[in-house]
Amino acid sequence: MRVVPTDDGVLAVSPEAVAAVREEVTTFVEAALDDAGTDRAVVPLDGGVASAVVAAVAADALGPERVDALVMPAHLSGEAAARDAETLAGALGVEPHRVQLQPLLAAFRETMGAAGAPADDLLAVENALARFRMACAYYVANTREGLVFGSVTRTEQLLGSVTKHGDIGVDALPLGHRYHTEVCALADALGVPDAVTDRTRGFGSGPTDSEQLGIDDRTLDELLAAAVDAELPVDEVADRVGVDPETVERVLAWRDATAHKRRPPATPDRTTDGG
Repeated sequence: MRVVPTDDGVLAVSPEAVAAVREEVTTFVEAALDDAGTDRAVVPLDGGVASAVVAAVAADALGPERVDALVMPAHLSGEAAARDAETLAGALGVEPHRVQLQPLLAAFRETMGAAGAPADDLLAVENALARFRMACAYYVANTREGLVFGSVTRTEQLLGSVTKHGDIGVDALPLGHRYHTEVCALADALGVPDAVTDRTRGFGSGPTDSEQLGIDDRTLDELLAAAVDAELPVDEVADRVGVDPETVERVLAWRDATAHKRRPPATPDRTTDGG
């Protein structure tokens, strides 16, 4: 539930709203750790803005010595993001731990290829990497009795820009109810460097959701907030956000197509449709 008042009923980006969000997220992190009976957080850092915010909040709430920051690149294309993640961790006083996933990925693809499974499916490989990262995070959490905090935002959840049992396979999502624009505003308040705040996807490659949909990040977030949170009809959303109704329908169709990523596994008494 989005409990912090938003500006004009849309996004929490004013200084007052951002301060409230910061307090809310910090309280959530502290409560999650208290409920789990631990004082240690494990945060996968990908060089993007959301994971930077989670690490900053965790370090502030616990002290940097109780935060395990894992930097887990797999390709040369992720090297810049990895370096930025390590720089950020150092600025927070957190010791970054680099886990190079390329050898693991190569062995996995070789094993799967030998078993007759396609080894060159790019989407399958990226999904596998997301799951490798969570497996590594939980290994560290198990050995150090920590809690794994993910950095998926509300924008990503609503659009399905997540990997099942990967980046949402965590103990807690401190930013799971906040849109990307709100997370960026919080990052600015926390002093996260521009090199990180300018990177939306961390280790991700290819166009972002907003780029594929042909609208900017803030417009996309305002559209989702108006359509999903305020439950306004398409025409009202279009007028409020300043886009055409077809754009609203395209975004909502995208959201509907990824609904399966927001559902728990089906059981005999609960179907995939939520029945």
